[in-house]
Amino acid sequence: MRLSDSKYGVLLSTPGLVIIIALIIFPIVTLFVTSFLRYTSFHPLSFTGLKNYIYIFNDRIFWMALRKTVVYTVGVTILTFAGGMALALALSKIKRGAAVFRSLAMFSWAVPLVISGFIWKWIFNPNVGVFSDLLMKIGLISAPLPIFSDSNLAMLGCIVADTWVRIPFMCIFILAGIESISEEVYDAAKIDGADAFSTFTHVTLPLIRGMALTGLLITSMFTFRTIDVIFSMTEGGPARGTYVLGFYIVDQLWRRVNYGTAAAAGVIMFLLIAVFAGIYVYNIFKEE
Repeated sequence: MRLSDSKYGVLLSTPGLVIIIALIIFPIVTLFVTSFLRYTSFHPLSFTGLKNYIYIFNDRIFWMALRKTVVYTVGVTILTFAGGMALALALSKIKRGAAVFRSLAMFSWAVPLVISGFIWKWIFNPNVGVFSDLLMKIGLISAPLPIFSDSNLAMLGCIVADTWVRIPFMCIFILAGIESISEEVYDAAKIDGADAFSTFTHVTLPLIRGMALTGLLITSMFTFRTIDVIFSMTEGGPARGTYVLGFYIVDQLWRRVNYGTAAAAGVIMFLLIAVFAGIYVYNIFKEE
């Protein structure tokens, strides 16, 4: 059989295709099918059409969870991009011992999100945590911050804990983009009289746009569906102040034991991620 033979190509592609079907396509199809079923532990399995979706769209808890998810995702994505950009710019200027500093900068990425939540839960603890203690010692506050009893502060704390893990990931994308820029481009900018800020906004940012968008896409997709940090820090509280869409799906599964509505909520999450992922991908290919 010749290498150019189409049958040989199909033969080589079959194992990968089987893996894709087993790990990606089959679960997605199962999710969509289940979302149209009345699937609980108390009733016989039956087709219910759009009733699961109607229930979810009429549920105020769902809309509250969706709003919290958007706030959480936007907050983590913005802070991760800003932190990743700052770290990448700093690392790109280091010439001696660059490998050591880059390795150190990646350490937080190795920490699981759940563990990050536990770490920052201790840091933000108003009684024994170092955060409030340091702020009181330098005179910025007079009493410990009630981070875990205030819904807005709790959300901000979770955003910081999630961002801390994701910054190195964003840094890798941005740093790769920065290092792909020729020094001749920067030399030309200096000859034209551009200062550091102008060089950054008119040279660096436009030339790393594709890499930055890729990092933003992956970060926002993973953040939108995650509950790891929030689970270990606040478990969705206080007063559902950090109750994101992932918690809503978990509650449908374990508290209501309704697999149909849980699957419908999962489909909605999947479609929402697909929509803004499509926007990112469109801009990435448009840039190319």
